[in-house]
Amino acid sequence: MDGFPPLPAPPPGGEPEREEPVEEERGHRGGIVVVAVVGALALAAATVAIAVRGSGSPGACEGSTVESARFGYCIAAPGWRLAEEQHTARLPYDELIKPEDAATMRIVAIELDAGQDLDVVVQTVRSLETEDGVGVGDVVDRQVAGVPAAQWDIELDAGDSDARQIREVVFVREDTAWRVQLLAEVAGFDVRADEFDAILRSWTFR
Repeated sequence: MDGFPPLPAPPPGGEPEREEPVEEERGHRGGIVVVAVVGALALAAATVAIAVRGSGSPGACEGSTVESARFGYCIAAPGWRLAEEQHTARLPYDELIKPEDAATMRIVAIELDAGQDLDVVVQTVRSLETEDGVGVGDVVDRQVAGVPAAQWDIELDAGDSDARQIREVVFVREDTAWRVQLLAEVAGFDVRADEFDAILRSWTFR
């Protein structure tokens, strides 16, 4: 498996323009590749804008450092920044970067068909990730924004000096699946994972 686990297909209207230099600019070795999976979870609508469906109270985002106009969430993520607009506008997910070591978070919201719940989402995502024989860790139950979530880890390029690790978190809220990924070098993964946990605990919908 080369790079991030599969992500959903881009929104209708054509694929977003590819920005090949982005990964090189962040210094990620090994050529991280994003794979769009057509038909995953039978999601005809694919990625959607969720902002209008937020149910948070006025001032819900007070204290947050990142607000997503596209997906309608806000988080406290000190030291992390959204990727430059010219890149994120052409991607089907939000991308946050930790400049010190190029650790990355990717966040996407996906409309579900009737009857699809968290168990279906977890099973589908994990099946896609293991298609190439990549080992994934055990599922850990947690909560994000007051709803049940599932978390597991994936190690990439195990044994290499520049080995990377992914933490995957998925949850379902109001017929929408949320997929949040942390990618960081193994050497500094624990530190970034602690930050990732704090960010998820701060998650609020507008």
